[in-house]
Amino acid sequence: MGSFRRRLNGERGAAAVEFAIVSTILFIVVFGIIEFGRTYSQYEVMQGAAREGARRAAVGATLTQVQSAVTQAADPYTPSTPVTMDRTCTPDATGQPVSVSWTQNFQISIPFLPPANISRTIKGVFRCE
Repeated sequence: MGSFRRRLNGERGAAAVEFAIVSTILFIVVFGIIEFGRTYSQYEVMQGAAREGARRAAVGATLTQVQSAVTQAADPYTPSTPVTMDRTCTPDATGQPVSVSWTQNFQISIPFLPPANISRTIKGVFRCE
């Protein structure tokens, strides 16, 4: 009977339980950092694509040419919604700002947590030349 009591009062297995709790939190933090980095990288690529589209629009490109430039610059990602342009640059619009924008959806998926969907407006602005 004495050995049975010692076994109940002992701390065998406590390290395994502590490791399970701490490792779960550690994995959430590590995968959260990785997922944030991946999403931020995608956001930066989209911002660059918007600038490229606005640059093309500033020199008089059509909406189709701007959309093509944005799609090529955003590779390997794809804009979530259609790319819009607020004006067409003509000789009369020289010096006026032209903006290219769209709404981009980002999904953040971290193990043990529900996925988060975030929408951001991506916008690039240049002056018409």
